[in-house]
Amino acid sequence: MKRVIIIVLVTCFASTIFAQGNNGRGKCMQPFGLSFYLVEGGYEDEWLDLYMKWHYPLMQYALDQGTIIEHKLFVPDGHSMEPEWTFAISFLFPERQNSVVAPLDRSELIMELFDDEMDEYVAAEKRRWQITAKHWDTDFIELDKSEEPLSVYRPSSGGCDK
Repeated sequence: MKRVIIIVLVTCFASTIFAQGNNGRGKCMQPFGLSFYLVEGGYEDEWLDLYMKWHYPLMQYALDQGTIIEHKLFVPDGHSMEPEWTFAISFLFPERQNSVVAPLDRSELIMELFDDEMDEYVAAEKRRWQITAKHWDTDFIELDKSEEPLSVYRPSSGGCDK
């Protein structure tokens, strides 16, 4: 049993174990993230319809509340041998020292927006994830190119000097 627990913990924290710590970077900068979706071929328009009707209202709420300040939707420009992603969505957040908390958490917001249509919401989200072959999120911390020496290993002021 101990062995199973250790394997589960190592698997869960593997990305943390092998990731480079940010050493203070980004604490006074605008963080942003990208979400990537690989959608089954032929279902791209259906995925977009589902996203815009059932998920985008959650993003619009975040924009309205200021918990994110920009949301963009991208598609690749061209073709590749094997598609890596179908859609990318970017999120720009306020600088961390200016971040705010929305009045409603995610579950409260979903209940408020879709209470009368909850079965349709659930079915639509199930369908959107059914036709999503892969999904991953990546958050980024900007490196301050003016730091001397530029290093991911040295502690950083996180952009607070400016």
